[in-house]
Amino acid sequence: MATKRILIVDDKDENRYLLQALLQGSGYEVFTAVHGADALEKARQDPPDLIITDILMPVMDGFALCRAWMKDERLQSIPLIFYTATYTDERDREFALSLGARHFIVKPAEPDDFMAVIHGVFESLEQPTAAPEGKLEEASEESVYLKQYNEVLIRKLEGKMEQLEKLNQDLEKKVAQRTAQLKESLERLEELNRVFVGRELKMAELKKKIEDLERKG
Repeated sequence: MATKRILIVDDKDENRYLLQALLQGSGYEVFTAVHGADALEKARQDPPDLIITDILMPVMDGFALCRAWMKDERLQSIPLIFYTATYTDERDREFALSLGARHFIVKPAEPDDFMAVIHGVFESLEQPTAAPEGKLEEASEESVYLKQYNEVLIRKLEGKMEQLEKLNQDLEKKVAQRTAQLKESLERLEELNRVFVGRELKMAELKKKIEDLERKG
């Protein structure tokens, strides 16, 4: 039996390296792409047996890649798996599967669990009657797709805004604490300075009295 070929799509070098090492260690042949457009170009030239893709990527993200993949007559029968750490909401999963993805895996997955999914996909391909977990439905027509896609992006943006707001609140709290600490330190320095100046004045007065006594003596 010929070695199965898997296309990995991820814009981060480390992610591609780790996934490639895992898959090659399990006997698969692997080639990679850095974003959706790159993946489409390479797959059309040399179709893989399976594609595993991230979602958040430059140029063309994973959702757009899946949409184009399922519309390509040469590629649409090749199973596509999402592997993402950014889009983890259940609604993201539902949208991904509605586009035609076979599976939706959230990073980081345990290696054994991840490979079980991969092996399962290839086993299902040997069964003509097996139905994919995700399927391209009528709801994925262009207008509906764009609406759902925008909803996913807006939801993700709102999530990022909430995270930024929390980070901003935490930062403001830390700044306030640091400001209070600096103010307290400054007050201590001013107090020490007053004590030091007072001592200097007393020393000057004492020195003057000694000089006066010496002159009188």
